[in-house]
Amino acid sequence: MNELHDLSSRLLIVITEKHRCDAVMTEARKAGASGGTIMFGMGTAENKWLRLLGLEDVEKELLWSVMPASLTSNVMDALRKAPCLASTRGVMFTLDISSALHLIGTPLFSAPTSSLEENMSANASASPAYELISVIVNNGGSDLVMDAAREAGATGGTVISARGTARPEDAPFFGITLVPEKELVMILCPQKDTSRIMERILKEFSDAERGAGIAFHMPVSSFETLGSKK
Repeated sequence: MNELHDLSSRLLIVITEKHRCDAVMTEARKAGASGGTIMFGMGTAENKWLRLLGLEDVEKELLWSVMPASLTSNVMDALRKAPCLASTRGVMFTLDISSALHLIGTPLFSAPTSSLEENMSANASASPAYELISVIVNNGGSDLVMDAAREAGATGGTVISARGTARPEDAPFFGITLVPEKELVMILCPQKDTSRIMERILKEFSDAERGAGIAFHMPVSSFETLGSKK
């Protein structure tokens, strides 16, 4: 039986170069993290002209690790100071998932509702400096998303290949026809830029057929870069 009580939880996401997430996970475990999931993505090319010149997007790895909020500071500090990661380029940030985290069929944390409400209220008043914009589009749509986002001031993003799960007889999800090939675009941006970037992305798809994608954003609890700051 899980004995963790009255704890808020965080999802730590680390985006770094290919073949570096195993080292990241090793250092995170030393600092107390229990485990994580590694997935693969692509860092987007600077703009469409670089892609036309044949300068391919950069392969990336992403580590997702769930942990108590009280542990995130130690883990991120350990990753930032780890000698083996000094030359590694990347970013790391956390998302507050206290009110939504469950094991399959069983809540992982059982903090009282009042504690969760206080935690959410505190996070809201803290006014996070960054937000994560996530956009799910059909295969090939990530270039349009990133070009639009850059026009609105975004500096980059990460694209993860995915697939829909619907069968022909399934009802559309929020009006979207779930074709097998999908792309998830993740864009970190200052909170003050979120609305402008979202509006520009939505404008780019204003003439698309209904259900061409889903875009949403959420506050980032903390944000740091990996590697030497020199």
